Amino acid sequence: MIIMIRFGTIGTSKIVNDFIEASLKSNQLKVTCCYSRDKTKARNLINKFSIYAVATDKFDILIDEADAIYIASPNGLHYEQAKYFLSQQKHVLLEKPLTLDFKQAEELFEIAIKNGVVLMEAYKTIHLPQFKHLLDFTNSYQPFMINLNLNKVTSRIKNLKNRIIDNIFDYELGRGSTYDLLIYPVELSVALFGKVESVKAFGQKLENKSGLTDCVIIKHQSGVISNITCSKVTNGIIENEILSDGLTMTFKDLINLKSISIHKHNDPNINELNYEVLENNLVYEMLVFTKMIETNDYALRDYLMNISLEALKTLNIIEKEQNQ
Repeated sequence: MIIMIRFGTIGTSKIVNDFIEASLKSNQLKVTCCYSRDKTKARNLINKFSIYAVATDKFDILIDEADAIYIASPNGLHYEQAKYFLSQQKHVLLEKPLTLDFKQAEELFEIAIKNGVVLMEAYKTIHLPQFKHLLDFTNSYQPFMINLNLNKVTSRIKNLKNRIIDNIFDYELGRGSTYDLLIYPVELSVALFGKVESVKAFGQKLENKSGLTDCVIIKHQSGVISNITCSKVTNGIIENEILSDGLTMTFKDLINLKSISIHKHNDPNINELNYEVLENNLVYEMLVFTKMIETNDYALRDYLMNISLEALKTLNIIEKEQNQ
């Protein structure tokens, strides 16, 4: 028997639009309530997708209308909002990063355990079908290094040049590239190679200490080294690669994992791997989240949360290294 899970959403950004669009393809969840500080924006979102849902600017309405909450507010608001809903015994799908502070994220996890609910970070990459190709390569060929590049000009670049600080570059709400973008390669590295042993990091920042660019080297306890470059003020074109003895795996777009290929050393032939992915790939993380709720799969919850916590702890170390 399929359980229909009622979802409330917080925020009206593009990612929330994508979430609602993905929900329409699911027979396991239904968006029943949309929250925004500006109630009109919530109503406009509901009308855009022609869904039957309540528009609200009050959290207690979300409590009444939903079994689970998707939180896509600015990073600096994640902790208080997630804590409130977890304490009300609501499942929470929380946009990345979980919080800006490891201790706060750890506390959220403890509250989820205490209340017997699911908390999951909305980090979609490891839920994509093609992630298995990266994991299989890692398990089969014991790579010793990974090079990851995520350099993408922010849509707020014009405001930034005019010294207008949007939420993402506000130190209390976003902290720039270090938490908004670097989370992707760091979490991918942790998911593939495990716990972090040591970190070396440099960065370029705004006067308020929010990140613009990040250069990071991570040594994992497994011995693998992750070499990462990340920026929100320039566009990069270099691919990503996982290097082992005899074989190298390359892929584009480390968020969505595209064009995955295996190159054998001293062989000009390229083995491009095949896979099919839904156009709106948020569907995969939503399926994992709803299945955990339906089956009470707390072991999977804990496994995924430990990856998210290790990644966030590493981001905190990176920020400290850069500030020194």
